[in-house]
Amino acid sequence: MTELWENKIPDFDRITVPAYVVASYSNTLHTAGTFRAWRRMASEQKWLRIHNSQEWPDYYDPANVEDLRRFFDHFLKGADNGWEQTPPVRYSLLDLAGGDQVAVAAEAFPPSNVASTKYFLDGRTRALIPTRPEQDATATYVVEANTDLVSFITRFDQETVMVGYPKAHLWVEARGADDMDLFVLVQKLDKFGTPLQQFTAPNQNAMIHDVTERGGSILRYKGSDGRLRVSLRNLEEELSTPDIPAHSFDRVEKLAPEQIVDVEIDLLPMGLVFHPGEQLRFVISSRSLLGPMMPGAQEYVPANSGTHVIHTGGDHASYLQLPIKGS
Repeated sequence: MTELWENKIPDFDRITVPAYVVASYSNTLHTAGTFRAWRRMASEQKWLRIHNSQEWPDYYDPANVEDLRRFFDHFLKGADNGWEQTPPVRYSLLDLAGGDQVAVAAEAFPPSNVASTKYFLDGRTRALIPTRPEQDATATYVVEANTDLVSFITRFDQETVMVGYPKAHLWVEARGADDMDLFVLVQKLDKFGTPLQQFTAPNQNAMIHDVTERGGSILRYKGSDGRLRVSLRNLEEELSTPDIPAHSFDRVEKLAPEQIVDVEIDLLPMGLVFHPGEQLRFVISSRSLLGPMMPGAQEYVPANSGTHVIHTGGDHASYLQLPIKGS
C-alpha cells in the first residue's frame, strides 16, 4: 500500500511546460524543495534564478517583475523579445560582509567548473583537512550537556568560491541510545573567528534582531544547514547522486550498542565567497542550530539522549564535501 506521504510527492517527469524557477540559499522552508523541483522536472526549457535576499522583496522588485513578464510574454503571447537568450542559470554569491554578486550567468547549477572537494574531519585537532587522517579519533558530546555540539575549522589562504551542493558523510555512534537526530551547519567565519551572518530582508531594526536570535531563520542567513534522523539513513539509489544524497524514508533502522554507521546528510545549496584568511566552521549538534523557521514558531525538540560520537580517520574517515569553483 502506498503511504500517505508518498501520494504528496509530485511526479516531476510529467512537468514539461517552460519553467521560470526562483530560489535562494537562505529560505530554510523553501530552498531544498525549490532546487529539487528544478533539478527533477522534465521541462526542456527551464530557467533558474538564485537571488541573495528574502523571497518577498525579491519577487516584487520592479526589475524582477519585468524579467518574469518577459518570460510570460514570450511563451504565452509569442513575443519575440529575446527571452531565449537568457542564461539558463543566474546565481548569486554571498559575501556576508557586503559585496554580494548577483545574476552570475551559467549554463548549469552547479557551474561546469565546480569540483566536489572532500575536507576530512580530524577528531584530534578539530580541523578540516584535505587528506584522510591515518589515525582513528573521535569527537563526542553529551546530548544534555551545555556543550551539545562539536565543530571543525579550516582557514583559506587564497580566494575560495563555493557554489553548488555540499554534503556531509559521517561515521557516527550513539552511546546510551538507539537513535540520533543530527543537525549540521556550515558557517563562514572572518579571519578572527567571528561568525558572519546576513539579514535577508530590508528591515534590519531591533525587532528583527530579536526574533531571529534563536529562530526566524528565513530572515537571517547563518549558513548552509542539514539534518537527519540516523534510523532513516537508507538512501534511495535511483535518486541519489555523488553530490546529493536522497533518502528513501521507507524503513527505520535503529542502532545497536557500539554500532558505528555511516550516514550521508545533504545540506542546503550554497553560493559563498571566502577571502584570504577567512575560515569555515562545520558544526555537528544534537539540536537545531538555526531555531524555528518562522518568528514565534515552536522549536523542534529532537529525540536525543545519551552521547553522540563522531568517528574520524582510519576506517571511519568522516568528511565534509564542498563545491569548490575553479578559476
